[in-house]
Amino acid sequence: MPVDRILERGIVIVDGIEVVRSVTIDAGIIEGIYEPGSEPPASERISCEGLYILPGVIDIHVHMRDLEQDDKEEFSTGTMAAAAGGVTTVVDMPNSVPPTITHKDLEEKIAIATEKRYVNVGFYAGIPSKIRHVEERLIPQILGFKVYPHTPLTEGTHYTKERLRECMKLSAEYGIPLLFHPASAEIDAKPKTHDDFFQLHSCENEVESLKQFLEIKAEFYESRLHVCHVSCGTTARILLEHRAEDTLTAEVTPHHLFLTGGEFSHDDGRAKMLPPLRSPYDNEALLQGLSSTCGIDCVVSDHAPHETFEKRLPFRDAESGIPGLETLLPLMLTAVFEDKISWLDYLRVCSSGPARILGITGKGVIAKGYDADITVVSRENWEIRGRDFHSKAKITPFEGQNVKARPVITIVGGEVVYSYGGFFADPGVVGRVPLRRLR
Repeated sequence: MPVDRILERGIVIVDGIEVVRSVTIDAGIIEGIYEPGSEPPASERISCEGLYILPGVIDIHVHMRDLEQDDKEEFSTGTMAAAAGGVTTVVDMPNSVPPTITHKDLEEKIAIATEKRYVNVGFYAGIPSKIRHVEERLIPQILGFKVYPHTPLTEGTHYTKERLRECMKLSAEYGIPLLFHPASAEIDAKPKTHDDFFQLHSCENEVESLKQFLEIKAEFYESRLHVCHVSCGTTARILLEHRAEDTLTAEVTPHHLFLTGGEFSHDDGRAKMLPPLRSPYDNEALLQGLSSTCGIDCVVSDHAPHETFEKRLPFRDAESGIPGLETLLPLMLTAVFEDKISWLDYLRVCSSGPARILGITGKGVIAKGYDADITVVSRENWEIRGRDFHSKAKITPFEGQNVKARPVITIVGGEVVYSYGGFFADPGVVGRVPLRRLR
């Protein structure tokens, strides 16, 4: 019997080396990897000559919005942006409106994503003000808990040492990561100028927050702590000192790797984000932290879409956050092609590493028996233009930047979702919702 399809004669990375191979797909699974000419018969053959066949990006830090913020983004537009960017799995953060705290909240998101999605979608949940109110039936449907010490999701919640202990204990009890935004600023602090904003969200603040969590983490060996969007070199060094493969992990964004605050005038909110952009020193330290011996485990987009008028306001008043699903892969592969990171590190931090952190099985690797979540990439020069995004958010600090890689085909569960600018699957057909972890 023929397999469903063959990706013929593409460039596959084997032990960090580029080799020409054909990848076969059957029943949504990678059936095998073959020397050209030795493939089995297939119902469909897709020529990938001169193109890279790579595992789809797994982006574990995404704000899909929808619900009461569907003017900013919907699961349809957000997952279309993912597919166009070579991202085959997204994990949605809980600080939506309303926030994802209860099983009812989560079920509403799952229902919307099930109808609208173009890729795999997983979810995090927030933690109720009273830990005992965590609903056990919610646990199998989430990939982790997320907390925001500087802006808690529930009114009246304060992240005291006792609160942190309760959260760490929760992670250990259920065996899922506790993700946190490293910030210890006062909840009610309101910056009056952009200088106040940077002071409020300084590297000292980020480091202080990390140390608070690490102090409590030491009491709960089996808890799993994940540090979101590391932005400072000092934070990366502390993570390296406390390196622990499974119980302490961390992520970084492309904007904190490749942009600095000094590049922007701050006349508007184009480059306003949390945490803010840092210095060239921090860029270099974070890039070094991506190597396999250092303390940063994965790259995420922190896709945080806003309406155009919200980003055109003066910096102080503009919303924080940028779209990132359609720029993550091009920026990271440009770093590979410019010899800033290795192929092995790219595959680890963009695909296999995120899958390992969240316990997602069968994804993140081009190998026999793994899910056929694949992106085919052309090595070519092009300029990033926000107007071309499929996301509703069009303003990006990477506007006009030249990159050297373009996703051209995205396959989810063995089905071609996106190909050369067009979508070939209806919403709600491909991908899993909710994506579940290995128990």
